Amino acid sequence: GGFQKPKDMGRTIRTLLGYIGKSKWLLLVVAVCLVLTTACSIGGSYLLRPLIDDCIVPGDYAKLARMLTLMACVYLCAALLSYTYSRIMVHVSQKATHAIRRDLFTKMQGLPLSYFDTHTHGELMSRYTNDIDTLTEILQNGMVSLCSGVLTFVGVVAMMLYLSPVLFLVTVFSLGLMFVVIMTVGKRSRRYFTAQQRDLGEVNGYIEEMIEGQKVIKIFNHEAKAKAGFDQRNEQYRQSATNAQSFAGAMMPAMGNISHINYALTCCVGALLSIAFGLDLGSLVVYLQYTRQVSQPIGQVSQQVNNIL
Repeated sequence: GGFQKPKDMGRTIRTLLGYIGKSKWLLLVVAVCLVLTTACSIGGSYLLRPLIDDCIVPGDYAKLARMLTLMACVYLCAALLSYTYSRIMVHVSQKATHAIRRDLFTKMQGLPLSYFDTHTHGELMSRYTNDIDTLTEILQNGMVSLCSGVLTFVGVVAMMLYLSPVLFLVTVFSLGLMFVVIMTVGKRSRRYFTAQQRDLGEVNGYIEEMIEGQKVIKIFNHEAKAKAGFDQRNEQYRQSATNAQSFAGAMMPAMGNISHINYALTCCVGALLSIAFGLDLGSLVVYLQYTRQVSQPIGQVSQQVNNIL
């Protein structure tokens, strides 16, 4: 097939960023919205601490109502900001995709005939459809999820350290397990995702070639060999796609199970700290909430990194 590893990965990424960089002001708005959304999400969880310690435990229900209203406003702002940057990224990604397809088509018009003799029509069409569709998904969702995951992870870790450095040691152990899973599963997943895109291009190219040459195939009784060639390529694509989706699908359940273990350990250690050292109930509840949140961005980032690569 026509799959090739970029000779200069840095230049490839810079070229791609150049397409979306044409909307720099919109990207600036997206960046601001991402930071504010992360702050609202993390801050909304932290409001549980005064809500429990200052409202529920003393029985001050008037203050409880005010705190609940404040939390609702914070989460509403987070939802509106998330909607805003999602809409903007749809516009930016579609504009960039339009420019990429245009430049790709223009480039194709200047290629020599020898290029088309050595590349099937289906493979070339796969560049315009499958590959660019994957690229659009990355620009539209992948890059935003990647940035959002990194911001959320940094913010949650900072808050966890602020609330209880002792409990954070339990979280560090769980994070270590998560990174081992990411490195092990992600390495295999990345290889199979690359093979999946390559094999898909070969299947499309073979189908296109066989359809165009259908009369010649019939005349020379080449049907059996054509079927055998298709079966071989189709089976290769099935294997690479199955492996890619299997490893990608195993990532989130593995992260979820480690997160559950981390949550249980944190509950036990946090209860002991509350009894023996007076850790307030609000801090423990908030920390447990952050324990749930800290594993989510890791899974999102690892998933998007596979797709980007």
